[in-house]
Amino acid sequence: MKSRTLIGLLSLLFLNACTHNNSSNGGFASSSQAVLYGWVAFDEYIAPVSTSVDIDVCQVTTERCITVAKQTYQGVQLPVQYSFVIAPIQAGKGEMKIRAVLRSQGEIRASKEEGYIFTQGRVHKDLKLEAYNNN
Repeated sequence: MKSRTLIGLLSLLFLNACTHNNSSNGGFASSSQAVLYGWVAFDEYIAPVSTSVDIDVCQVTTERCITVAKQTYQGVQLPVQYSFVIAPIQAGKGEMKIRAVLRSQGEIRASKEEGYIFTQGRVHKDLKLEAYNNN
């Protein structure tokens, strides 16, 4: 009888451990994030049938620019609106770039690259694409 009671208590203890919820009141702090948003535009008309626009944000290091976020829009007519939420860990030391490339029928038609310094809060940055010479 004693062993049955002990087994029952142990089973109850294990079952209770499996159903215990651990909660924290802190949550994820969004106040340290940056929201980078804006419009990508191009002066020339390009039919949206076979176009794509790649927009990325990269962290500038001494050797290269490491992409930390990327969006691709296919078959769209410009202008397009973009938006990125960037965490401090993605920004590194804070020096970043935002880049946009417009492709039509597989060829680069226009591009733009601008510097960006990581800043908490909302930052509006429009990109006006410049024609790319495919020669």
